[in-house]
Amino acid sequence: MNNMKKNPTELWKEILKLQAYEHHCHSASDLKKTNKLGWAWRRILRVTQIIPPAKLFELGSGGGRNLVALALKGFPIHGIDVSPNVVERAKHFIQEVKEFQAIKATIEVADILEYETQETYDMCFHVGVVEHFLEDGIRQSIWKKLYDFTKPGGWIVSIVPCGMHIMRNMIRTRGLAGYQIPEIDYSCGLHRKEFIKIGLSPVIIKPHNFFGFLNCHPNYLLSKFIAPMLIIFGNLLLPQFPIKEKIKEKLAHTILACGRRPE
Repeated sequence: MNNMKKNPTELWKEILKLQAYEHHCHSASDLKKTNKLGWAWRRILRVTQIIPPAKLFELGSGGGRNLVALALKGFPIHGIDVSPNVVERAKHFIQEVKEFQAIKATIEVADILEYETQETYDMCFHVGVVEHFLEDGIRQSIWKKLYDFTKPGGWIVSIVPCGMHIMRNMIRTRGLAGYQIPEIDYSCGLHRKEFIKIGLSPVIIKPHNFFGFLNCHPNYLLSKFIAPMLIIFGNLLLPQFPIKEKIKEKLAHTILACGRRPE
């Protein structure tokens, strides 16, 4: 069956059955690395002002990397993932971390299209999941579910690949950067439109991870030596520059979208 037509949840199950998303914590050094939040999360927490003990929900937790890192910061967090194999790996990872520090993190096998819960959360988020649902109506139904899971005054947060950057076509055609499951080409404008449509306000959209796509460039010199410098300086300087959003999109590897459910 053509991957473009196949349900992405079934593709995830196939691809992740025997590979990827396996993390471990066997030492204090491992714990220290796991406890670090990247630039994206530092920006998100600054925008949303969400602090512990706010309760979080993650769609598509994978091996639990974000789940555990946020739990180590004091957030109670629950996640779902469609792959039983990945969820089992994440549960082992959570238990390994608990040997060093108590955390409130849980995960279960579930498909967001069928998932229901009576719980509500201060923040619902995903990292690199929703863009794989190519049909507009399905994505909107997912956003609506997350809206229903979010407390009034809470936030929905989305981190997606930017579909507008200068290396996007190369990444797609050559299958770089783990591009195995088809994705829509998100722009800041499209994401803003989807969040406004479900009633979120304010909606804050930020191009992010400038020049990050160069990490997967096939040219060794560019990806290993030039890219790290461009990424550091790009992410320090470009967010502050008063240039048009569409120009920033051309240089951004990802898009951060934050929308608040009205009180």
